[in-house]
Amino acid sequence: MVNVKSVAVAATVLVGIAAFGQVRAEDLVVYTSHGEVTSGPVLDAFKKARPDINVTVVRGGTGEVLERLRAEAGNPTADILWGGPTQSFDESAALFQSYESQADSVMVAADPNHKWHAYTVLLQPVIVSRKRVQAEDMPKTQKDLANPKWASLGSLIIPDPSKSGTGYTILSALAGANGWDFIAALAKGAKISPGSDDAFNAVRDGEAAVGWINEDLGAKWKAAGLPIEIVYTTDAVTGQIDAQAIVKGAPHLKAAQAFIDFLGTKESHEIVRDATIRRSARQDVVPPTQLPDIGKLNIVSPVDPRPVVTARFQEAIRR
Repeated sequence: MVNVKSVAVAATVLVGIAAFGQVRAEDLVVYTSHGEVTSGPVLDAFKKARPDINVTVVRGGTGEVLERLRAEAGNPTADILWGGPTQSFDESAALFQSYESQADSVMVAADPNHKWHAYTVLLQPVIVSRKRVQAEDMPKTQKDLANPKWASLGSLIIPDPSKSGTGYTILSALAGANGWDFIAALAKGAKISPGSDDAFNAVRDGEAAVGWINEDLGAKWKAAGLPIEIVYTTDAVTGQIDAQAIVKGAPHLKAAQAFIDFLGTKESHEIVRDATIRRSARQDVVPPTQLPDIGKLNIVSPVDPRPVVTARFQEAIRR
């Protein structure tokens, strides 16, 4: 005769054993301004290293994802913000929490409060459409971009700094180097794009004559034979240190810390260098051979915070 009670107990024990042997996957929500081309190879490597963590990615411009984080501050959805200049993290420090990652000590820059963690050094050379611009009209300096001739050649295009981290970096850095009168001269007759990708693509497709581009993408497009020129202007090249941080009140803190630690590894930095042609912020990672020696360039970085840059840029447009 079958003892029903014994069978029930045995079944319960088996279920318990199965559950004990099963590793429950953790979730991780990453807000990022990085596109698929930049983030994809790194995320693939992280998933291989930590198959126990399910990653959900939400993409948007730096300004857009920061606004979303502010709106969600009382009940955060995101665990990580990945991408954007360090200045944006400093300005929004209340949105993030400190975490001291061991990799911070080998970076070219570190946050003394351990909120942001450096990832890449990203320059913005000038991109020129060869569909629109002949060799004799190629710019050599940033100041050449204020020449009224661009309006007749197809216009200069500028990413809106309120939405684009790249746009903020370019305008804040150039205003710091040349003043806001220079920015007003740039804006006169220029096209304003809602994001940096729109600006990059407009020059690539010949819809605009000239603009700026993140150098990793510029190097790829040039190697692919697209009708563009990439110019590292002699007077100044804008640049930023890109970073990531853990969101204050992150719902999945342990997974977020694991992601920050992975992004700091030499392996991760070599992946982003080789797959995306970006300069690592780690001091022990050799830069991409496709890019010029940074030591021979005059790098200018953001000075004014984003709210100031956004407001003053709107004033410049109205002049």
